[in-house]
Amino acid sequence: MRDLSRTYYLFLGFHGFLLGLFPFFLPVYLYKNGSPLSDIALFIALSGLGFIVTLWGWDRLRSNLFRRMIIVSLLLELSVVLSVYFGVDLTIVALLNGGYNCLYWMIQRILFFSAVSPGNSGRKFGNFQIFVLVVLKLGIFVGSILLGRFGLIAIGILSLIVTCVAILIFSYRSEDCLEIPALLQQRPSIRILDLISFKDRYYSRLIFAIDGVFLYLESYFWLISLFLLVGESFVKLGMVVIGLALFLGVLFFIIKNRIDRLQVQKVYQVAVLLYALSWVMRGSISGDMSYSLQMCMIVLIGFSTSLFRLAFNKRFFDLARLSTGYEYIFLKSYYSQFFLAFVFLFFAAILKEFSKSVELLPFIYWLAAGLTFFYLKYRMDS
Repeated sequence: MRDLSRTYYLFLGFHGFLLGLFPFFLPVYLYKNGSPLSDIALFIALSGLGFIVTLWGWDRLRSNLFRRMIIVSLLLELSVVLSVYFGVDLTIVALLNGGYNCLYWMIQRILFFSAVSPGNSGRKFGNFQIFVLVVLKLGIFVGSILLGRFGLIAIGILSLIVTCVAILIFSYRSEDCLEIPALLQQRPSIRILDLISFKDRYYSRLIFAIDGVFLYLESYFWLISLFLLVGESFVKLGMVVIGLALFLGVLFFIIKNRIDRLQVQKVYQVAVLLYALSWVMRGSISGDMSYSLQMCMIVLIGFSTSLFRLAFNKRFFDLARLSTGYEYIFLKSYYSQFFLAFVFLFFAAILKEFSKSVELLPFIYWLAAGLTFFYLKYRMDS
């Protein structure tokens, strides 16, 4: 278990830093370089498609390939940076991005699920959030400076160096540290009929369908909104995100050791309500407000979102443990990415009709605030 945890944190450490260097900035980089919001929505939809195709292959080739999957995930992350730098068509970049996201998230979830139990999932996910905050924000700090001063070429060179170091380390890790969990090896691959017939008493199918959309609204559309608020500056965006992370890191260091002992349902309900409020604030914040009020709202949005993600992921991994285990993780990914692709394809079609499509973002956020309450159906005691 200790070796598995070390592998988990090594994996998170390298990917977290590389993610902060450029993939974190990808939506604002595309926007800064002339891609309208409709094209970015299409990029997200195609990334979802790339995720599904990669997941379909992962689900059939996973046996005894864990080390190779980790190495391929690093190479895919590097390929996203290099393909953008060399001006590769955005359709191909999106598919590569989807493949990288698939391997990163699936490996991360499998390693995490293998190391937790319902009694410690909140604390361990809190540890994970703090570790990722530190490493990711270090990457964001370096990435914002390099992008602002030297451009994408510097990001590409550093990404190449870090990726080579990571591949060397994982290549020489012992087999015991990288062995795929036995229960996962024994599980049959998911068929289309399994996806169609899946249903449980936790409303998991509904939650899986909406959660992927919310994740990309957070990581792509909201990041573009923040970018506009800070005057379209990579350095200022990086500083705001890092300052927010430092504040939230202290809060979650306090919260993470208590969440497993609190009344789970009440914590979850409060987290959902705060998450809904965060979307209302996203739709209400504007450049006309005072700087102090903007920062206060951004901090509240960050706190509410992070608390919700902590409570939601605790519930997700606890329910995975109580239901079908690794299959539950795969099912979430299939449903989330399919509906993500469908919804953002719809957004792309709608946003294409507006010349100033960023002005529609507040309305999207207010709609998201209402849809947030569907998360309340995700109950362990149903």
